[in-house]
Amino acid sequence: MAQEIPKQPVILIVDDNATNLGVIVDYLGDHGFKIMVARNGETGLQRARLAHPDLILLDVMMPEMDGFQVCQHLKADERTKDIPVIFMTALSDVEDKVRAFRMGGVDYITKPIQHEEVLARVQTHLQIRQQAKLLQQQYNQLELLAGELTRMNTDKDKFFSIVAHDLRGPFMPLLGSLELLSELGDNLTPLQVKEMGQSAQRSAKLVFNLLENLLTWARLQMGRMEYQPEPLDLAKVAQQTVNVLSEVAEMKGIRLVNEVKSGIMVYADGNIMDTVIRNLTNNALKFTAKGGQVTITACELGGIQNLEPVPTPQSIEVSIVDTGVGMSEEVRQKLFKLDQHVTTIGTGKETGTGLGLIICQEMVAKSGGRIWVESEVDKGTTVRFTVQLAGVVVS
Repeated sequence: MAQEIPKQPVILIVDDNATNLGVIVDYLGDHGFKIMVARNGETGLQRARLAHPDLILLDVMMPEMDGFQVCQHLKADERTKDIPVIFMTALSDVEDKVRAFRMGGVDYITKPIQHEEVLARVQTHLQIRQQAKLLQQQYNQLELLAGELTRMNTDKDKFFSIVAHDLRGPFMPLLGSLELLSELGDNLTPLQVKEMGQSAQRSAKLVFNLLENLLTWARLQMGRMEYQPEPLDLAKVAQQTVNVLSEVAEMKGIRLVNEVKSGIMVYADGNIMDTVIRNLTNNALKFTAKGGQVTITACELGGIQNLEPVPTPQSIEVSIVDTGVGMSEEVRQKLFKLDQHVTTIGTGKETGTGLGLIICQEMVAKSGGRIWVESEVDKGTTVRFTVQLAGVVVS
């Protein structure tokens, strides 16, 4: 289907003959075109560069600079090279017509000019130009889509590389422990059996955690993770995490504290909020040594420095603060990037899946918030994220 000609297209007519100009200007003007005129080639070039008309009608036989030369200059200039040029000429030799096309003209009109012919050719080439513009826009969109698809495929490849790396780690000691138990079980002491069983359990738990992360990631990528926001008491959500991870904290000799004030209501999906806080708290425990502390806090935003973009006043900032090993600026910059796989051994020799923070970032984004990390080597880490405020209930 042919595209409509743009409303009041601009046509530049370059002709040194005043009579020709007057006739064409009146006729095309009566048919809804906005007309610009130039009486010589140099003026025509200047107006074409400044106004960038939709089409140029160009006389061939002009003094000083003929139409062929003008067209050559137009096609050599990035600003004007795409403007269609229709030559107007009394020359009828095939050689002259061929030269017109070689110079970059899209068509020619033989003098004496027939008004209906001029109108038909102008309309045709304006439609062609509109179609060309549309095709270029579609091509640009396809290029963007192709780039996005390439990025997604690259991310997928990196993702599977991370999965392969992280699965290999826990499976080796798991298989090794089970093999020893199978082959040497009769000769092992109860303590040795217990130690191997505990090693196998740790490895199996890590594999399970990785598979959980994989399933979560898959649901996020396919858009199958339900998002059902509702008012939530943030203190209760944080306390659920404390209850679940208290045993881990006790085993490592870490104090796990929930300092979120009761009555702070946020508007979020309960499962997503629970998953984010639990994952971030578990990470904090992993990198905090015996005698340290992990604290979950929350406050209304306001007076926070160096935060771009500045969140709305209707947001709550949730923070998970630890007194652990911290990290360098170089490592911090690699967080939340799938192409920068960061896996650090915890203080209890725990290993991570490498996906937890990325999944948290996507969940926070799905909830309309943002997440960032502040850290310094040997001085601990604070992970902060924002969530929409539903209201504050005074207790």
